Amino acid sequence: EGLVWNANERVEGYTNFLWTMLISGGMISGIDPITGAYLFGLTFFVISIITTYKTAQLIFGTRDISFIVMLLLGLNYTFFSYATGGLETQMQTALIILSFYFTMKITVSPVIQQKHFYITSILFSLAVLTRLDSGIIIISLIIFIAIRVYAHNMPLQLKFRYLFILAAPMLIIVGSWLMWKLSYYGNILPNTFYVKASAFTSPLKGLRYVSTFFFSYLLFPIVIISIFAVRVIFKNKISPLILICLMLVAWLSYVIKIGGDFMEFRFFVPILPYLFILFGWVIFIFVKNRIYQWVLILLIISGSVHHAFTFALDKDERIEPIRNLHNHLFALDENWSGIGKSLHHYFNRAKNVTIGVTAAGAIPYFSELQTIDMYGLNDRYLAREGIFAGITPGHQRMSPFNYLVNRGVNLVIAHPKILRQCEEAGCYLPSLPSNPNDRIMQTKVIEIPIDSIYKFLALYLTPNADVDSIIEQNRWKVHLISQK
Repeated sequence: EGLVWNANERVEGYTNFLWTMLISGGMISGIDPITGAYLFGLTFFVISIITTYKTAQLIFGTRDISFIVMLLLGLNYTFFSYATGGLETQMQTALIILSFYFTMKITVSPVIQQKHFYITSILFSLAVLTRLDSGIIIISLIIFIAIRVYAHNMPLQLKFRYLFILAAPMLIIVGSWLMWKLSYYGNILPNTFYVKASAFTSPLKGLRYVSTFFFSYLLFPIVIISIFAVRVIFKNKISPLILICLMLVAWLSYVIKIGGDFMEFRFFVPILPYLFILFGWVIFIFVKNRIYQWVLILLIISGSVHHAFTFALDKDERIEPIRNLHNHLFALDENWSGIGKSLHHYFNRAKNVTIGVTAAGAIPYFSELQTIDMYGLNDRYLAREGIFAGITPGHQRMSPFNYLVNRGVNLVIAHPKILRQCEEAGCYLPSLPSNPNDRIMQTKVIEIPIDSIYKFLALYLTPNADVDSIIEQNRWKVHLISQK
């Protein structure tokens, strides 16, 4: 079946090819994907921390400042939380900081070594294969290396040779991957791009996302000082820090353009090593007063503590705290993993049962059922033609009711509604956007047990003989509801 969401539907509903391959390799080797994600995430977290320390040493030339930079980065709540977040975030971060480190080895070291070009090219490729948006940083590094090599006092032929060594492995690896994507999926860009980046985005929301990070971490005082320090950096032509400043501007512009993210500052993680290197220079080089230096260090540490204990879900901004993301999967009153396991328990032998969900992660994975991703991340049609549902990144489009009917969806769970077994379902109905073309029909809502205490509701949309039989065998409650 290959890298697909549903059998026989070639849709690239992921943005983390290399991470997907890594988790798949672990599963083939008998490693549980959740355990594997934790192990790999922690490994890349350690790599990121150590490489940040070594990079800071290249820039500052001192272990003391480098150690404090590494310490401040490691204590950042968002940064270490995504070490066990189950996502590719730390893998992307590790590959990008490794790329930056070897870029510094090429451009800062007095002697250029050919092997560093090979290593850097491969790291650039791996970063892009992990997430395509890594290219925003990688392009900056490529340009920086090209400028430095061109300015180096060496024969022109040798300059071209080094740049060819840098480009060739990257063109072969990334080029082959893009050609495979085009032949396999029929598109170079992932399906998620059309939902997140090319649909309805709000730069204003993205700007609030960025400012919320700095306010929540109490970083605005040091940001203001950094603005004045940047003038000195450019005036004195401190090239590594100039590169860092340009990388930060490029990445934050991208984050603002796509409207930020709904997960707690996930998109800040890849740039935090550079942000803290810049802060390290501001604190120890730009600020001369020792008392002020310690005040800024303590402010950064206290900011992380402040964020960890005070950051909560804002209904307007919809940035979900990391602890909420964990609760979606395992908390008793949400328990998406439990819903998926319940569906698998009851329907694993049923034929041609299709579910519709917005929580298109744990539920489809554990249920192993054909699934329509109602937000369109894994659906080619919905990613381009779904109904506008808001400006929350990744949730801009939504499946219209008639599309679910046309696709033959049997059970619509949408955003899961969980009740205690003793609670009455009442008029609860999965949340669906209306469409002028949706036809009025009578539908059923069924109550499906998760365990002896909790149950969840599903809209029974398209009749299925196996579903009817399972409802009857288990004596589930069924409610008739009129739906437009």
